[in-house]
Amino acid sequence: MTKIKIFILLVFLMAGGQSFAQTKHHHKNKKQLQEQKLTQQKRYKEADLFARAITYKETGRLKQADSLLTLALKISPEDPAANYEKARLLSVYGKNKEALVLAKKAVEQDSINKWYQVLYANLSKTNGNYKAYLDTYKKLCEKEPGNLTFQNELAFAYYFTGDYKQAVQTYRTVEMLMGVNPRLTKQIADLYLRLGEKDSALMQYEQLVKYNPENHRAYAMLAEFAAKNNLPKTAEWAYRQIIRLNPQDPYVHISLADFYRKNGNPVKSFNELKEGFANPKLDTKTKINLLLTYYSGQLTDDQKAQALELADIIKSAHPNDSMAESFYASMLYENKKYEEARPLLRKVLETDQGNYSFWEQLLFCDYYLNDYKVLVADATVTTTHFPQKPIPYFLGGIASFQLKNYKKAKTFLEKSKELATGNNALLENIYSSLGDTYHELKENNAAYNAYDAALKLNSENTIVLNNYAYYLAQDGVRLNKAAVLAKKAVDLDPYNQNNLDTYAWVLYKQKKYNQALKWEQKALDNGGKTSGVVMEHYGDILYRLGKHKEAMVQWKKAAGMKDHSKLLKKKIKTGKLYE
Repeated sequence: MTKIKIFILLVFLMAGGQSFAQTKHHHKNKKQLQEQKLTQQKRYKEADLFARAITYKETGRLKQADSLLTLALKISPEDPAANYEKARLLSVYGKNKEALVLAKKAVEQDSINKWYQVLYANLSKTNGNYKAYLDTYKKLCEKEPGNLTFQNELAFAYYFTGDYKQAVQTYRTVEMLMGVNPRLTKQIADLYLRLGEKDSALMQYEQLVKYNPENHRAYAMLAEFAAKNNLPKTAEWAYRQIIRLNPQDPYVHISLADFYRKNGNPVKSFNELKEGFANPKLDTKTKINLLLTYYSGQLTDDQKAQALELADIIKSAHPNDSMAESFYASMLYENKKYEEARPLLRKVLETDQGNYSFWEQLLFCDYYLNDYKVLVADATVTTTHFPQKPIPYFLGGIASFQLKNYKKAKTFLEKSKELATGNNALLENIYSSLGDTYHELKENNAAYNAYDAALKLNSENTIVLNNYAYYLAQDGVRLNKAAVLAKKAVDLDPYNQNNLDTYAWVLYKQKKYNQALKWEQKALDNGGKTSGVVMEHYGDILYRLGKHKEAMVQWKKAAGMKDHSKLLKKKIKTGKLYE
């Protein structure tokens, strides 16, 4: 051995000899210290993993970043930066509870770094730990009182925890830092309202107007607040300021109209609507939607007239807009101005044949104007465009019946019945009309079946009850059933001369002449004296009771009226009864 090697060995042995006993006593402590201290090599490895993880994260490869951060934390579980970055990744995945644990570790290891505290505070809020959320932002604001983001979060934290007074104070700080603005004004005013301090809330909006005297948005906020909080004079003043600043703004007139409507001033409301609707800057669709909002449900005649006037204003403001014109036509229709509506509807349908509602309105215009020839023609055209709609066939059938073209009426009505499945209200009317049509075609059994079908849908349809009973009596069949039907019609509508006359006529057919006379006189007392049918029936009943001279008087009266029978002239000529 060389001298150097011998020296080293001696030193080692001496050190070993001196510490051998100590090693036995302190072996555990040294082992624990070694486990707690990272070797320089491990530190380099952890730093490398962390750096690569950040690179992956910045380039959008989150899974790889997550894996590397997990490895880094295995080497150094207490590293605040690794815990922070891992917490951020976990929150991206929605694993907020796990993220909060790691964020808390980061803050515990490094209480100075503000971004660790921000992450911890926000994750605390997400996980429902509002106290930690609030306390952390308090600390952040103490360190950086001029940080707007922190102050806003602190204000929200106070609001979230129900401490509205502190929230107001914090927002006041924000206001001092950034100045008066609409968003802050609303936030502070809303908090004052929660505290029951309406006057303080109002002062916020008045302050906003003071600092923005030419800003119509500030006045709009004041007007909206005042309107909602029963301050009508302030609201009206604010609306008028908006009009002063921007007289061409149609929306302010709409808002003011709504304000007047809610405050029980319909005349002013309507006038403001007219102002807003006359402005072409407000589009047609918006105007129509507003009009329908104001005028919906069961309307009075005055309200319908107002809606029509507004529709006319819309049309004038948008003269080349087909929507405005078609809406005006519909409003004319709703106001029962069928003569005026009809040509406009025809004009609309020249360019918009696919809109069924306009076709239906046109058909009803024909119907209400009793223009049955035109109705048949229009119904026929409508069915070519909409062959599966039952109403055009139904109206075509009604018109054909009125024109005494019963075969065509039958064709229309049977097709309508086929298409109206499930629409009981329409089916009831179809069956009623079919009953009348079949009877005119001498298809009596089909008529009775149709009436039965109508009554099955509505047993209290007095028109069907009356017609069914009358035709049974006319045909001289099922008179007992006819009496039941006629009596029910009278019970349901006791002052209707047609019902009274039919019941009297059924009794007459049953040869119950005294009873028939009693009910016929009721028909006369309820308007029957102007009906040729009633007067003729009255004469027939008198004749059966042996009062031939009186019968002749009534027959002659009937002859001067409409709707008497073809046998009436013969009765008068011979002085005898013919049936």
